[in-house]
Amino acid sequence: MYPELNHFKQMKKEYDIDIARAQEKWQQLHKQKEWSSNEYEELLNAYGVRNSKITMDDLTEVKNKYLFAMEKERNAMEQLDELKENRDDRLSEYLKTVYSSRDRELDTAKNSMEKKIHQLERLKAEYLMMVKQIQEIHAYRQSVEKETHEAITSYQQTYEPKEILPLYPSLARLEIPLSDIQHVFQKGELPDHLKKYIHFNDDPKRFPR
Repeated sequence: MYPELNHFKQMKKEYDIDIARAQEKWQQLHKQKEWSSNEYEELLNAYGVRNSKITMDDLTEVKNKYLFAMEKERNAMEQLDELKENRDDRLSEYLKTVYSSRDRELDTAKNSMEKKIHQLERLKAEYLMMVKQIQEIHAYRQSVEKETHEAITSYQQTYEPKEILPLYPSLARLEIPLSDIQHVFQKGELPDHLKKYIHFNDDPKRFPR
């Protein structure tokens, strides 16, 4: 595929990997924050009980752990949001290049295809001219047989005919059936009965310019 699209796909892949890692990190920190929050809440409830052994220092320590966990989770979320924003900005900006490059590739491929179609039209003309020549040769064979027959029989001799087969069954073999075209499209190679005539070298990576 063309370089600009490959670059776009590579950028997106790298961002997706970074975002997935950041997402996983945030989820872990979120669980830690939830655990710290529950611990702090339980300690608060225990602190309010009469004759509780929980001191204010204990409460402050757990509260600080909870606030620290909450701060880490918030930072991880900000990093995740920043990664997503950077991805969207870079990819959206690069889309202009991708579209421009796509049009270039499509136009180039279209021109190449039209050249090949023109070549096929020329080959079609040459094919029909050869058919005409074959028909003329066949007509000559028929005239040779006919005039020889007339000349010999006019001499009152028994004629020994030479069989001349019809031309059209032979020409029918030169037609290109739809199945052969579909075979080339789907398999990328010539049908077996035609491989003896030409080496079909098709490079799937690039087309002839």
